[in-house]
Amino acid sequence: MVEVDNKPLRPQVLAALSQVPEVAREVRTVANAIRRDARRLARKQTGTLRRNIQVERVYDPDTGFVKFLVGWGPAAWYGWMVETGTEDTPPAPHLVPAAIKNGAVAPEGGDR
Repeated sequence: MVEVDNKPLRPQVLAALSQVPEVAREVRTVANAIRRDARRLARKQTGTLRRNIQVERVYDPDTGFVKFLVGWGPAAWYGWMVETGTEDTPPAPHLVPAAIKNGAVAPEGGDR
């Protein structure tokens, strides 16, 4: 949650801020850094997983927020199974560690 003087900002204010070009540029920079680090950390078998970690700009009309999502494209639909593991394969986290490294996610058990 974003706060100013220990008071949470109203959702409308956050939505407006998310659309300011300078703010969007900074958020995209972080998203691109997460993508770069996730690609570096991802297992490389054929390279499909690494190549298909992407950043997508999304506008949510319900909230008015502009978001940048980092995730796996359609060709790497199995990315979540690599990240979290299956009953047959151990997890190989790459997206979450990249987000933690770039400050987008708090480490487990820690505050951000």
